[in-house]
Amino acid sequence: MSLTQEQLDRIVAQIRGRLSVLEEEIARKLGESAENFSSIGGVGDSGDLGSMLTETEVDLSEARRDVDEWRGLRASLRRIDEGTYGVCTECGVDIPFERLVAAPLAHRCIDCQAIAEKRERTFGSEG
Repeated sequence: MSLTQEQLDRIVAQIRGRLSVLEEEIARKLGESAENFSSIGGVGDSGDLGSMLTETEVDLSEARRDVDEWRGLRASLRRIDEGTYGVCTECGVDIPFERLVAAPLAHRCIDCQAIAEKRERTFGSEG
């Protein structure tokens, strides 16, 4: 089963909408982190500084997670352009449309994803 143009259009719209949200969130989080760093000199005590650094670390961690998702979604758009989207990168079977709607950055079928996750839990990396 290959995806119809209507299905691809739906997924592309979904991906572009999510990319827009992620770009706004990344910019906001990085901006907040930059503001925190620029105001470090005016921090009252070590407790305030610790709190500010923790908040900045959380913002940067969330931004990093968002960047990873952004990259995955951009990779999905590239696969759409190449005509390989919706095909498992591990075994080559078609990925069901419903899975792609639920997880547009999916590049593995359910079986291969389960194997990859098991491997990651066992070895600590996706390999």
